[in-house]
Amino acid sequence: MKPVFCKNEYMRKTIWSDVETIVQSVHVEFGSKAELFQPILVRLDALDGPEFDATKFAGVYVFIHEEYGCLKVGKSNSNASKRALEHLRDNTHSKDGAIQMAELRNSDKTYMLIFALQKEDYIHWVLALEHYLEKTLRKTLRLRIHTIRNG
Repeated sequence: MKPVFCKNEYMRKTIWSDVETIVQSVHVEFGSKAELFQPILVRLDALDGPEFDATKFAGVYVFIHEEYGCLKVGKSNSNASKRALEHLRDNTHSKDGAIQMAELRNSDKTYMLIFALQKEDYIHWVLALEHYLEKTLRKTLRLRIHTIRNG
């Protein structure tokens, strides 16, 4: 599973490290099934180009912020990036209101890591990957998922 990254020259090393850790953990957990997914990292303020176009398939998304860590894990059975961006449109937010997804839309510090499914016949693996990432990222300190909900 070779990741595709829209690397920002100003990206903090922690983001790069977090992404590599997540991708590697998926590979370890899922073995050869990890190859069903293409991990793609795009910055929220740079949603154009072939990398973003490659996210418009079924898959799992993880929002990662340079300061807050992992914000949200979710999935879509048809278009992962479209579903992920609905959280920005609907202003999904933390319980205390400190993190507002709509405010992160144009942030150069917020990224979407999309695991785009490469073969439609294996759609059931999307749910398995989402569950694994939610469970795994909650257990780690740096990659703590913030509790956010739709407003």
